[in-house]
Amino acid sequence: MTLGSLPFTASTHEIDALHERLRTRAPGVHRAELPDGSPVWVITGYDAVTMLLTDPNVSAAKADSTMGFRGNKLPPALDANLLNLDGEAHRRLRSLAAEAFGPRHHRFHEEIVWTAVTELVADLPAAGRIDLMTGLCEPLPVRVTGTLLGLPQEQLGAFREASAPLFRSDASHEADALRKSMTTLWGLISEAIAGKRREPGQDLLSTWIAARDGQDRLTEDELVSLAFLTIIGGFENTISSTSFVLDELVRHHQARARELLDRPTEFTTLIRQLVGTATPMNYAVRRFPLADIEINGVVIPHGHTVYASLRSAHLDPAGHGRPNLTFGRGRHYCLGAPLAHLQADHAARAVLSKYPHLHVTGPRETYRLRESWMTYALAELTLTT
Repeated sequence: MTLGSLPFTASTHEIDALHERLRTRAPGVHRAELPDGSPVWVITGYDAVTMLLTDPNVSAAKADSTMGFRGNKLPPALDANLLNLDGEAHRRLRSLAAEAFGPRHHRFHEEIVWTAVTELVADLPAAGRIDLMTGLCEPLPVRVTGTLLGLPQEQLGAFREASAPLFRSDASHEADALRKSMTTLWGLISEAIAGKRREPGQDLLSTWIAARDGQDRLTEDELVSLAFLTIIGGFENTISSTSFVLDELVRHHQARARELLDRPTEFTTLIRQLVGTATPMNYAVRRFPLADIEINGVVIPHGHTVYASLRSAHLDPAGHGRPNLTFGRGRHYCLGAPLAHLQADHAARAVLSKYPHLHVTGPRETYRLRESWMTYALAELTLTT
C-alpha cells in the first residue's frame, strides 16, 4: 500500500493513532516517501520490527543502499559513525568504544548525573509555575554528555546549537544552515580532542584516545565520529525522554512514585518502565536489506530503504512482556541507554523530593512539540506546585 508522506507527519499529538493505523492496516508493510521525496518502506509491528533490527542480512550502512540513499549530507568524519556502519567495521568501532560505557565507569557517570541534577533542581523556583523544560530537561543532558565527553563547559551551548538541526523535520531543505552547523560541530569536536591529547582526563574522549584492542586503536576520524554520535544521541533524545517521563509521572503515577522514594530499587524500576512507555523515537535508523527479504508476505528488494516503526512495535500487544525496543535491539543497541535511564531517574527523584505537590497545567495535547517526524518530543513542560 502506498501512503505518500503520511507516516512522516511532523509535530502531531496523534502520533500513536497514526502508527497504530499503519500497524493494523494489512499487511503492516507500506511504501511511502520521506519529506524530501525519497521512496522508502515502513515496517510495523513488534515481530517484524524486531526481525529487521536483529537480522544480520539487513544493514545500517548507507553504502549498502541501491537506491542512492544519502540522508543528511555530513562531512566524512561525522558520516562514518556507528549508525552508518555495519559488519566488521561496526563491530571493530563499537568494541573499541564500548569499554568507556562499561561497569567500571558507572559510578563516575552517576556522580556526574547526580551533581548536574542537584545543581539544576536547586536553581528551580521554590513554588508557583515551574518551567522544567528550560530549567532542567534541556540543560541536563547537555551538561551530563558534555562533562562525560570532556567538552569545554563554556562551549556546551555551541555544541547543542550545532547539533539541533539534525532533529528538525525540514533539515533536508536547509542545506546551507545544516552545512554550517556540521562544519561548526566538526571543528568544536576536533578542538576538544586536541585538548584531551594534551591534557587527558577521566572523560570519554581521553578513554577513547587511549583505547586499544591489541595493536588496534581509534583513528582521528573515528574519534570525531564517536563524539558526534554521543552528542546527537545524548542531547536531544535524552531531553525528549526525560521530559516525557516527568510529565507522565506527574500525570499518572505521582502518588505511587512518592511512596517509592525511600525504596530506590523499586523507584528505579518504575522510572525504567516510564522510559519505555514514553518512547520519543518514532522510527529506528533506516536499514538496507543485503538481499531481497520477505516481511508479512511482501518482498522488499535488496538495498531499498526501510524504516522500522518503533512506535507501532511499542503499541503492539504482541510486544507486551517482551524486551522493550526504545533503545533498539541487537548489535545496534544504544550504548548510552544506561545514561538516559540515570538522568530520568535522578531528575524524577530530585523534582519529587523538592516539591511535595505537583500538577500539570493542562492536557498533554496542548503542549507545543519539537518540529520532527523522527521523534515525538515536547517543546515545553511547565508544572505548578
